[in-house]
This record gives sequence, C-alpha cells and structure tokens, in this order.
Amino acid sequence: MQLRKILSCLAITGLTAVVFGLSLVGQDRTQLGLLVGLVAGGSMCGLVLWHLDSQTRRAVLFYAVLFRLVLFHLPPSLSDDAYRYVWDGQVQVHGINPYQYVPQDSTLAILHGEPVYAHLNSQAFYSVYPPASQLVFRTGAQLFFHNWWAAHYTIKLLLVLAELLAVFLLARIVAARHLILYALNPLILLETAGQAHTESLLILLLVLAVVWHRRGRGRLASVALAAAGWVKLIPFFFLPLLWKRYKWRGIWPGLTAAAALALPFAAPYVLANTTASLDLYARYFEFNAGLYYAAKEFMRWMTGEDWSKQLGPLLRTIFLIGLPMLYVLDFKFKWSLPRGMLIITGSYLVLTTTVHPWYLVSVIALCIILQKPAWHWMWLGLCSVGTYLLYAGGPYWTFVVMGWGGWVVLGLVRYGPQLLQQVLRARALSKYRHIRAYISNLSRPLSVLDLGCAEGYVGQQVYRRHTAQVELADITDMNRSSLPLTLVAPDRLPWTSGRFDVVILYYVLHHAEHAESVAREALRVGRDRVIIVESVYESSAGLRALELLDKAANRLRSRGRMNEQERFLQFRKADDWVSLFEQLGGRVIAQERTGFGPFRKALFVVQPMRRTANAQSHPPSDTLDNV
Repeated sequence: MQLRKILSCLAITGLTAVVFGLSLVGQDRTQLGLLVGLVAGGSMCGLVLWHLDSQTRRAVLFYAVLFRLVLFHLPPSLSDDAYRYVWDGQVQVHGINPYQYVPQDSTLAILHGEPVYAHLNSQAFYSVYPPASQLVFRTGAQLFFHNWWAAHYTIKLLLVLAELLAVFLLARIVAARHLILYALNPLILLETAGQAHTESLLILLLVLAVVWHRRGRGRLASVALAAAGWVKLIPFFFLPLLWKRYKWRGIWPGLTAAAALALPFAAPYVLANTTASLDLYARYFEFNAGLYYAAKEFMRWMTGEDWSKQLGPLLRTIFLIGLPMLYVLDFKFKWSLPRGMLIITGSYLVLTTTVHPWYLVSVIALCIILQKPAWHWMWLGLCSVGTYLLYAGGPYWTFVVMGWGGWVVLGLVRYGPQLLQQVLRARALSKYRHIRAYISNLSRPLSVLDLGCAEGYVGQQVYRRHTAQVELADITDMNRSSLPLTLVAPDRLPWTSGRFDVVILYYVLHHAEHAESVAREALRVGRDRVIIVESVYESSAGLRALELLDKAANRLRSRGRMNEQERFLQFRKADDWVSLFEQLGGRVIAQERTGFGPFRKALFVVQPMRRTANAQSHPPSDTLDNV
C-alpha cells in the first residue's frame, strides 16, 4: 500500500511538471521536439495513475482545473485556426456573413489591414466553421474588435470554460480512474486549454447529449446534438441514433434548434460556398491520414500516378454510403448512444484525408464515457502530437506510421476476439446453408448431434431453424452457444447406437488421430444420416497450402487449444473419404464438391449401416440419391 502511494505521488508530481513544462515550450514552434517528449512523459504518468486507481474524483477535478489554468496563456503556436476564429468574428461585426466571401476578396479590403489577416492560412477558402462556432467567434470580436489578441483570449476563455464544464459533467458519470485519461491527458490539455480548438465546445454538447439521454430526456439530447452539429458537422450523423430511441418526438426539437442556429446565416450562397471549401479540403489537404496514405501509395505503386485528388472524395463517399449500414448495425446490436457516436466518429476519422491531433479529442471523450479505455485511439492521439514535428522538419512520417500501425495492432488486440466471433458466426451460417437441404427434407422432429462442434455455431443455426433437439460434442470446451456440450473421447461416444437422427461433422475428421474410429462412432450413433464436410486436395502443393491455412485458422480461433490436434492432420482426397465411409459400412447417398485450390471442399451424406440394412426391405421415402 505504501508503494502505491509513493508511485501515485511520483506520477502526479511528474504530470504536474510536464504541464508546467508545456506552458513554457508551447509558446512557439522552436522546441517541438521537447514538447512531443513532454506529452509522451505526461501520458505515461497518466497511465500510471489510471493503473493505480488511487486518485479521488475531487483530486482529479482539482488538477484538471489547475492544469488548464497553467496552459491558458499559450498563444496559437501549434495551429493557425485561432486566427480564423477572430477573422470570422470581425467579419460578422462588420455586418457581413462569414460564408459570403473568402478573406482575400477585395470586398473585405477594409479588414486586410487588421493584424490577424496576415496570419490566416487559408485566405482563398470560404469559412467552414458552422454557425454555433461562429456565434462564439462573434462574441470575442464584438467585445474587442480592434484588439485581436484580446478577442482571441475571449474566445479561448469561452471555449475552455465550456470544456471544463464538460469535465465536471464527466466526473458525474464516469469513475475517477477513467476521468484521468481525459481530464489529465496532455493531448487534451494542449488542444483545449492550450490551443483552444472548437472541440472544447463540442465535448460539452456531446456530454450533455449523453447525460440527457441517460435521463430519458430525448428532446434535450437532440437539441444538444444539433448544437454540436453546428460546432463540427459530424454530430448531425448522430441524430438517426436518437430516432431509433425516441422517434419523431425526440428529433423535432433538435431539428428546430438546428434551424434556429442556422437562420442568422441563411443565404443562397452559403451551401455552395461551404461545400466548395469542404471539397477543396478533401481534395488538396492531407495530414496524418493512415488509410488515405496507404491507399495513395498503393495506387502509386500500381499505376505510377498520384491519385490523391480522387481518393479524398472517394473515401468521403464511402463514409456516407456506409452510414446506413452503421444505423442498421446500431438497430441490430442495440449499441448505447455513446458507442454509436464513437463508431461513427471513428469511421469518419479512418476515412478522412486529414487527422489533426485535436480531431481525436472527441473520440477520447466518447471512449471515456464508455469507461472502457480504447488504447488504440489513445495511442494514435499520443503519436499525433509527434506530427507537429512536420513544422520543424522533424520525423513526421515516423509518427504517422507509428500512430496508425499501433492503432491497428491495439485495435486488433481489443476488438479482434469480438470480430473473430462475428466472422465465425457468419461462417457458421454459410456452413449451415450448405447442408440445410440434407436436414430440411426430414419432416419429423429431429435429434441432431454436432460432433466436433468447436464454438457450437453450426449446431446453433440448426437449432434455430428446425424443430430439433440439438446436442454438441467435442474433445475440448470451446462452446460459445447456449446448447448443451458433452466432452467426449475421440474413439468412443457415450450414446447408444442410433441415438441421433442426424450427426454433423464439419471439418472434423482431418483433425482426428484415428479418423476411422471417429467416423465409425458417428455412423454408430447416427440413425438416419451422417453429414460430413471436409477440406480436400488434388495435388501435393494443394495439400501443403491446405495444411498451412488450417493451422493458421485454428490457432487464431482457439488461442492454442487446438495446437495438439495439429499433429494428427490427415487431409484426404474426396474419393479416399468415400472409400473410407464405404469400408465402415456406410453408403454415400449424396455428395457435392466445390471450391478451388486450397479451398476445395467436399460434402458427403452417408447412410449408417443399420439404415442401409433396413433399406433393403423398406426403401426410405427421403432418399437423397437425386439431390
């Protein structure tokens, strides 16, 4: 216990030193290397605090306020966005719609003498900051029109207060341990209190939406999401998530609020101008975008040409087309609201061409709300700070590769097992459909044994789609279904002869040390038919490929529990399997051969020896010879 206290004290002391260090080196771009190192060190301290879980909620909130106060004085040194905030506010104070002209337009010549104009980085682009953000910008410029520095800090104060309020709201819905990963995260501190990005306001509105939703106040939640959409456009894609939960009564207040916020800026040119700028951003701007960079380099390797102008709009289209699928998945799997928001936001970030460090603030906040740390997003956020080194000629690409490479690895660690089970369930459905015809023509109630069932998903499909009593059997317990499982010896099954109408062996026999014994037992306990599906080969090269693929697949799915069976791999040709079944007294009444190369498979429907004997005097009405 004493050691935990010492480590906790050292971690919080180290994090405090990091924040004060950032307040010094973050004033310009001359020490970006040191800044990146400080953020990395601070992140490690935060991870230690999370692991120790020794900080009270009150302590976390105290340091959250302190650290934001320490960094508040920082100028817009890492991003030029703050200059555009002030500019858009000044344009509004002059009574001009911020979406009407690009900054370099001669109509705005009266403002070209303002100091902030020289710092604008996109003078040829129309503003893309939505109405809610514009109202904040106007407030700062209205109060200090001729002092852009004071206007900037006024805007910054409003944004930081909003984000700090979000932290206090988060403290009411998440444990102190998880709050640390957001409230004391150096990336969050740097991009909100340090650089005052509009994500600060976005976080407050998203947290409000979640809080109100959890209280069953869908109308207020929709208003919060609509306002969030007018800070960053992505939250508008969250509104259909509310539709499923509240229908029209929960959506119309949000739509009304969105219209009210947009009304002061409404004009015929707004949509065309903002769309033009967004399209230009998608075509010509690229930064720290993992999938986009990978696709770009792949197409360059394939064609020798630069596809950057086409890939941006293409990825954006893929995101928009994929949204309905995400809504369907939300309906099917009953995601929580913050989980749905996280998945949509994450999908956007994967498919966009630009991922600045501050874009990850909302993702990290949503992960914290779920109280399940998403380390892949945390890692990407940490490495994204390293991309600032691009401004100093530093190793930008190193951090891009490290960030997205780690994102993939950590994402697979977290979601890989879940995704694998989804794949196995989908594959089980495909397997069932392959054998369905040989079960469906038995009209009476069935008793079915899924022998060598693994996860039990094939047997589960049979159970769901037939009036059947289904049992599972295997030599090791990997069952993930609700069906009963019996652990069996490979050479003797514990049931009486003819116990089951149907026995299923799907990719089982080639794993058995004595395939003949397993097949014999299956034919013994099967009364009507034994359905066997096996991978088969036609050449020695096909056999080698089949063995490699089988080992890889089974190691992945079983996490080592099937390694012992690799010693007994005995793949055969299709005709060899037929010969074996006939030697054991069975009669192959139907077979199918499909696939190619190492993916060849053969299906056999075998009549057990008792059924064969009875068939001589009583021909079965459901013979499959013509199937």
